[in-house]
Amino acid sequence: MLAAALVVAGLLAPTSANAAVSATITGDDGQPVPMTVGAPPTLRNMDVSVSPALAQGDAVSWRYVVTDATGTAITSDLCWSTPTPKTVSVPYRGNTTYALTVTLFNAASCAGAPKAAPTVYTWNVAASVAIGQPAGPLPTRPAGSLNSHIHLLDFAGNPGTSSYEIQYAKGGVIGPDGAISGPSKPTYLDVSGKVRFPSFDGPGTYVVVARAQKGSYYSPWSAPVTVTLQAPFDLSSVSFPDSRGPSYQLRGIVREKAIAGSRVTVAAAKGKKGKRFRTLGKGRVNSQGVFKVRFRLSRGTYRVRYSFSGNSVVTKGTAYEVITIRRVIR
Repeated sequence: MLAAALVVAGLLAPTSANAAVSATITGDDGQPVPMTVGAPPTLRNMDVSVSPALAQGDAVSWRYVVTDATGTAITSDLCWSTPTPKTVSVPYRGNTTYALTVTLFNAASCAGAPKAAPTVYTWNVAASVAIGQPAGPLPTRPAGSLNSHIHLLDFAGNPGTSSYEIQYAKGGVIGPDGAISGPSKPTYLDVSGKVRFPSFDGPGTYVVVARAQKGSYYSPWSAPVTVTLQAPFDLSSVSFPDSRGPSYQLRGIVREKAIAGSRVTVAAAKGKKGKRFRTLGKGRVNSQGVFKVRFRLSRGTYRVRYSFSGNSVVTKGTAYEVITIRRVIR
């Protein structure tokens, strides 16, 4: 703990730069950026390289090393006998402060006391990703079809990452670490660079989070995005189990069983293209998606309308069909 505290103090108050020592670091655009002692830049890049250099004849030997915020060396600490600029890849160790320390020596093999106080360059890494929030509810599928939609969510990635981890969960809850607490499912970016969000699990409210990965380390989880999926209102079948009359029974089955507990309103209008509808009844949908309505109509052709006012999981909608009631002598 004492060693770590001493290193942190060194980062907060870096030594004065030796005029002959210079260094560059890979910026977020992949191009080298000059570094300044005492002015640490903040980068998002997770694939950083630093390049220290010194003037010809400034030292007999020199060494450099990169450490993380705990003072742990994360690059090799080697001794060099030529002033040729060096470039070293810095392993990502999370969003933290990093330090490049360059030490010059008058003797060969980095022997004896340093020529001067080490030159210390510091920088911060603040990698992050973000998922776009949809403007409103998204449909699970087209009405009258069983083929589920695949939605694409906007995504802002991070430079220098090797991959992304994207998780979603229906009714998910975010834990203290920003991840989904409990079971979740993975998804990925499609070729357009957007998050592929399937609707196979049906209507409901989902949470989605993502993070960038480099090696064995990750950026923080993104701010959670809430996605609401709604199924369309449609029918899979309609039948008349009691069609003898003069009182008839209609039996309908909705495709989306998440509508259970709600009511479907059945109305009829005279003729194949009738528009003046009269309500015949309201049937409550059971857990199997079935509703029933008993009604009376005289002989003739009718346009029947099935309507639902909508809720959080199924959209408002209507369906139509034409029926004919005939007089049958038995």
